[in-house]
Formats: sequence, C-alpha cells, structure tokens
Amino acid sequence: MAQDSQLAETTEPTVDATDDTTASTAAAPQRRKASLLPWLVIVVLLAVLAVSGWLGYRYVYQDLLATNAQLQTTSEQQQQQLSDLERELANLAQQQKRLPNDVREQLADATRERQRQLAAQAQELSDLKRAVQGVQAEFASLDVSQATEWRIIEARHLAERANNKLYIDQQPTAAMQLLELADSHLAALNNPAFQTARQAINDDKVALQGLTTDAHLQVAMQLSSLRQQLQQQDWQLRAPSFSVTSETTPADAPWYTHLQDNAQTLFNQLVRIEHREQPIQPQLSAAFVALAKQRVLLQLQLAQQAALSQSAELYQTSLQEAQDLLAQLASDSELPVQSLQNALGKLAQQQLVLELPTQLRSPTVLNRIAANLSAGAAQ
Repeated sequence: MAQDSQLAETTEPTVDATDDTTASTAAAPQRRKASLLPWLVIVVLLAVLAVSGWLGYRYVYQDLLATNAQLQTTSEQQQQQLSDLERELANLAQQQKRLPNDVREQLADATRERQRQLAAQAQELSDLKRAVQGVQAEFASLDVSQATEWRIIEARHLAERANNKLYIDQQPTAAMQLLELADSHLAALNNPAFQTARQAINDDKVALQGLTTDAHLQVAMQLSSLRQQLQQQDWQLRAPSFSVTSETTPADAPWYTHLQDNAQTLFNQLVRIEHREQPIQPQLSAAFVALAKQRVLLQLQLAQQAALSQSAELYQTSLQEAQDLLAQLASDSELPVQSLQNALGKLAQQQLVLELPTQLRSPTVLNRIAANLSAGAAQ
C-alpha cells in the first residue's frame, strides 16, 4: 500500500508537467499572430496613404494647377483690357481737349469766309445797281420800241445770271436779287403781253425763298451746344430701386391682426422678399459708361466737322452712331439720355446740302419773248 501511494504521488507531477508543455505549445502560434497584427495594420495604412497621395497628386493637384493657370490667364486678359480702356480714355481726353480750339477755328474760318462772300456779293450788287442806273440814264434818249427790246434783253440777261448764280455758285440770295431786277424791267414796261414772263419770275422767286445757305452753320452750332450740355451732365449709375406697398391696419382690427403686422414689420427689418416685374440685367460698369460718353462726344464732334464741311454722308453716319450708343445705354440703364436722343433725331432730319429746284422757268420764257421780238424787228 505504501508503494502504491508513492507511485501515485510520483505520477501526478508527471501528468501536470505534460499539460503545461502542451498548453505552452498551443499558445505559441497565438502569440506570434498577435505580434504580426500591428505590423499588418501599419502596412495597410501605409498602402492606403500611398494610394491616397497618388490619387491626390493625379487628380486634385493637377486640377488645382489647371485652375490656377486659367485664373492667371483670365487676370492677364482683364489687365490687358483695362490697359486698353485706359489708353482709349487717354486718347479721348486728348481729343476732347483739342476739340474746343478746333471748333472755334473752324467757326472762325467759316465766319470769315461768309463775311468775304457777303462783301463780294454786296460789291457785285453795287456794281449792278450802278450799271442799271447808267443804262436807265441812256434809256431816256431811246424810243419806246427800242426801250421795250432793250428791257426784255436786259431781263433775259439778268435771269440767265440768276440761273448761273443758283446752280454754279450756289448763291440763292444773289439769284433772288437778280430776279427782282429782271422783274423791275418788266414792270417798267407795264405791258400785259409780258405778264407770263413776270409770272415765271415770281414762281422762281417763290421757289428760292425757302433756301438758306447757312443751314450747316446752324447745325454745327446746335451740335456744339449739345456737346457742352453732355459734358456738363453727370452720368452716374444708380442701383435698381424697389417700392414696397404697405396697408395701414385699421384701429378697430382684432388683436391678432395687430400682432401679425408687428411681427411682419420686425421680419421685414431683418429679411425682405421683394418682387420685380422687369427682368434683372447686369449693371453697367462706371468705366463702360464713361467710355460710352466719350464715344458719344467724339461722334458729335465728327458730325459737327461734317456739318462745317457740308459732308452729308459723314454727318448722317456720325449721328447714327451716336443714336445707337444712346439707345444701348437707354435700354441697359436708367441714364437721362431721352432729351439728347430727341435732339439728335431732329438734327438728323436737317439737310446740309441745298435742295435746288430742277430749273428756273424765267430764262426759258424770256428767251422765247426776246426771240419773238427779234423776229418781229427783222421783218
């Protein structure tokens, strides 16, 4: 029995040692797996970071570079446009400074030329009056038949000179005076047979009464006045204005109505929603408005120079350009350009070149009468 108990005691430690060895052998792979897990996580994170960095460089960074280049190009283009506008404004300012002197010189030249023409016409008229007086002095010694023939020939000569003054020299005033002298010769005869010739002279005088030789000067002065008015105008853009209509709450309204109105008033002070019937358009810049104003002034200057030189085509083209600019400003803004548009419309209807009648009737009629008198005298 003693030996059996010793054998049992010896066997128990052996079994315990065997169990410990088996447990340690089974736990060793688990410890190795636990030690590899952090490294695996680190490797996965590094791979994710590498892929994210490559994707960011491939797409995001390249897009940022392209956007930056586009923004830089746009900025350079805007700077170039701004510099071009500044140069154009500088040129317009220089032209604006030179314009008053040019206009004054042109008006002075036109005035001197007109005075010279008037002096020449006055001298010519004085010579004609002296010639007529001299001829009338000689007429006293002639008989009636010779006087009639002489006066008819003189009236025909004056009518032909009036025709030359009108169509060659473009001087309707001098032509009118010559026709009056021709009519005075026929009136002195006091013969109803020459009433047809006097009627033809009167018709020609009526046709010449509406002609004016200084229409281009009047147009030039009107354009100068319009330019000065436009220079004094201050074209400033104003923000679109909105009108809000509110109804007053009656004093005997219920309490909740007053409460609702007070709440609505408080809400309008914070946020207000307004409705505009007209379509919203981009507001013009101040630089564009200033440039448009300078362009209108330049077109008015060109129209004024065309009026002084009596260039109808350039005059109409310049006025049309100015009207187109004003129409664009009127449609895109609320600038006060309506009165200027109306004035330019009236100026565009005026004629710079004289609209002469097709022909004068009096020279033909007087030629026929003189021919009949000559034929009768020959017989």
